[in-house]
Amino acid sequence: MLTRVPRMTLAVAAVCLPSFALAQVPPPPQTSQSQTGKLPPDTPAPAPAPVPAAVPPATITVDETPSLHGFADVALKNFYATPRGLLVTDKGETIQVLDGLVLDFARPSDTFSDFALAAGTWSDFNPGYESGNKNAVNEVDLFVGMTGTFFKDFKAGAQYVVFTSPQRAFRDENNVELSLAFDDSAYLQPVSIQPYIKYFRAISGSSTVVTGQKGDTYDVEIGAVPKLDLHPYAIPLILTLPSWFTVGPTNYWGGTSNFGVVSTGLKATYPLGIIPSQYGHWYLDTGIQYYHELNPQLLLAQTFVGTAQPGTNEHRNFFVWSVGFGLGF
Repeated sequence: MLTRVPRMTLAVAAVCLPSFALAQVPPPPQTSQSQTGKLPPDTPAPAPAPVPAAVPPATITVDETPSLHGFADVALKNFYATPRGLLVTDKGETIQVLDGLVLDFARPSDTFSDFALAAGTWSDFNPGYESGNKNAVNEVDLFVGMTGTFFKDFKAGAQYVVFTSPQRAFRDENNVELSLAFDDSAYLQPVSIQPYIKYFRAISGSSTVVTGQKGDTYDVEIGAVPKLDLHPYAIPLILTLPSWFTVGPTNYWGGTSNFGVVSTGLKATYPLGIIPSQYGHWYLDTGIQYYHELNPQLLLAQTFVGTAQPGTNEHRNFFVWSVGFGLGF
């Protein structure tokens, strides 16, 4: 039985993809203010002039026309592991593809500055795996959701996602995820912490960690994506340290522990500035991610999906490396 939780969700497609990969909505045009003349000191006032006809006050015009953008990301990895620590495959490299469209509605204001709708797919291809996987297309997930930016630095998201198994390794899993992130880049440049929290609700279908309750349960992911942008130092590179841990009720994993997994890593992203922007904002990236299984049920799940033999070689600690490329337009 194979199952997963997608590595990249809508709320964090913006977190996982580099910011430059998504085309930016142009800022609203600036409205010029009329200038008032002032007489020098001790200058006689001129004779009264006829009062001109009233001029209507200037109005601020904001272009709120929705703009359509898209994104794609392709990654080659040695293992397929979910954010919640389920090691799905460990034999044969896996290829993971994320793609989607974003409909952005600019709302320039001090409180609510942006709103966007997005939809897309996430797929895992693992043709070299030897376990129960008889199909090169291991999994296809479908998602639709929305994000909103408020008070300039906070981003909230809501997403509905369905995990599907073309090879019928598990029943379709219906889930909802809510997220809240804080963008502190304006205060700590060129370094930022980028903390976030995600509430993941499993509604129905197979257990997203194999051994847990089938629907009507949840877990919480708490993390940060510290970032160092080296562009100010004439180095076209962005370094990030994606890190998180998960907690939740015991029935989510089907055991007695409330802790799931802790993970941290290093990722380097190189923007391909040599490609003209009219063809999209392209980039290359590579990274390594470390996982430590806190919940013993995640080790038990490995014996069910074929990544470990009972009582012998469970992967309590493992690394996932990746290389890939992507674009936004």
